[in-house]
Amino acid sequence: MFRNQRWGNSRMAKTKRKSMLVPVVLALLGVSGQVFAVDTGCNEKNDQWLEVQVEGLMDTLGDVVVELHPDIEGDYLDVLVDRIRVPTAHASQTLCLAIPEPESYIAVVLHDRNANKKLDIIDDGFGFSQNPTLGMGAPGREEVAFVARPGRNAMVIILNYLQGFGARPLDQERRKQIEKRRRSKRG
Repeated sequence: MFRNQRWGNSRMAKTKRKSMLVPVVLALLGVSGQVFAVDTGCNEKNDQWLEVQVEGLMDTLGDVVVELHPDIEGDYLDVLVDRIRVPTAHASQTLCLAIPEPESYIAVVLHDRNANKKLDIIDDGFGFSQNPTLGMGAPGREEVAFVARPGRNAMVIILNYLQGFGARPLDQERRKQIEKRRRSKRG
């Protein structure tokens, strides 16, 4: 589902370099603790940008990835416009991506719980723009495409996790059970 991408000049490479540099600079300045902001891309506003509020994260393990794909015929996941990857910090996170032109796009979110940079369908959460009902395959582009306008384009994407024979959002009770089980394994 998510294509491997070289770290060269991509936004992901810049974010990774920044995230590795911040703790080093803080250590050199004598600042202790984990009190530094993660680059969510929301400070780099262009003429048009996508602001995605990711909801329904199972836990705070791994990374959250937001990808922007063009609304094209065929396998829309094969072409990537932009991607941002940040460490998971909260049950809800907001990330932003620049939109090159005001046209039709598809947003895809992945909760990469083990941060291995690929979709593990059993463990990872995923979602699409327009929050379609999901089955066992990627939804059709007509279900997930949105038209970007100049300026801020905001949306909420609710993550889905594999449950039984399909993928659906976790309810609050299920999230509490998972967290309780995770804590009992540690202690």
